[in-house]
Amino acid sequence: MNTEAIKQQSNAAYKQWAEQWRAHAREHSKFKQPTFEKFENIGVGRAVLCVANGYSFEEEIETIKLHQDKVDIMACDKTLGNLIDNGVTPTYCMVCDANVDAEKYLEKWKDKLSGTTLFINVCANPEWTKRGNWKEVVFFSNRDVIDSHLEFAKLSGCPNFIPAGTNVSNAMVILLTQSDNEGRQNVFGYDKILLIGFDYSWRFDGKYYAFDEDAGGKANYMRHVYTVTPNGNFCYTSGNLTFSMDWLKTYINAFKLPVVQCSADSLLALGGKAAKLSEQMQYSFKPEDRGPVKSAVKELREIKKRELELLTKINSIGRDHYWASYRSF
Repeated sequence: MNTEAIKQQSNAAYKQWAEQWRAHAREHSKFKQPTFEKFENIGVGRAVLCVANGYSFEEEIETIKLHQDKVDIMACDKTLGNLIDNGVTPTYCMVCDANVDAEKYLEKWKDKLSGTTLFINVCANPEWTKRGNWKEVVFFSNRDVIDSHLEFAKLSGCPNFIPAGTNVSNAMVILLTQSDNEGRQNVFGYDKILLIGFDYSWRFDGKYYAFDEDAGGKANYMRHVYTVTPNGNFCYTSGNLTFSMDWLKTYINAFKLPVVQCSADSLLALGGKAAKLSEQMQYSFKPEDRGPVKSAVKELREIKKRELELLTKINSIGRDHYWASYRSF
């Protein structure tokens, strides 16, 4: 999709949903608005597991339970409850949608979130912010091609921006890295970003979502495509799923992000055969480097700030001398 097509799609969505998004942003202005700073390079030396709602999440739930203490875990709205029901407390939860159902996907578990940080779009359903006993709530606004993020940041007071993506699953990877047109980044600093449930398809005899075979009819009406997985297995998928899959693959490859696909039969193939989740969740390499990295980044920012101050001073003096010389003729 070219830039003009993206603008048209963004404008159409804005026209349809802007009123609701504004109301949610105003509601979120009543909450504290922390920055991302405390999360910068928090994952140095470790892996984080992003859990989307594809069938491979359910297939690997025992592995996730067994090794949960060795990684940080990021849930999305629809995987939060199933993780908690299986004895897994996510480190983070990601919510992006203005209409994602808090009654269905949050209410039952709202008192079990004291160990989980919520990352939520300022335009998302504010019931998620209000109901949960979250460890912390951190807001962000999606930076898009029509600059709508500036409007919603002003309404809410939100200081954080991340590049706009295609769905909540992809947004987990975006949040953790925040690479954009200005260059590659890895803001949270994890050595590895592991994916499970990022299947972008469902099997002929399988479930559309993890722990949910029919998904409210989606298993039937979303059958846009019959295709074959990289492993040669037949599956169903949809136009939306394949678009999101292509988008994330392009994003990962363009910025050479440390993303590891752990779903063995996903349409999202990253550099060949999928990795074994049980092995990847046990990854660790010098996590004690986190402190020195954080200190070095802070020092570098202070140096850059001082550099800007000195350049401003030099330019000001130079400007005075230029005009003095000009007036002397």
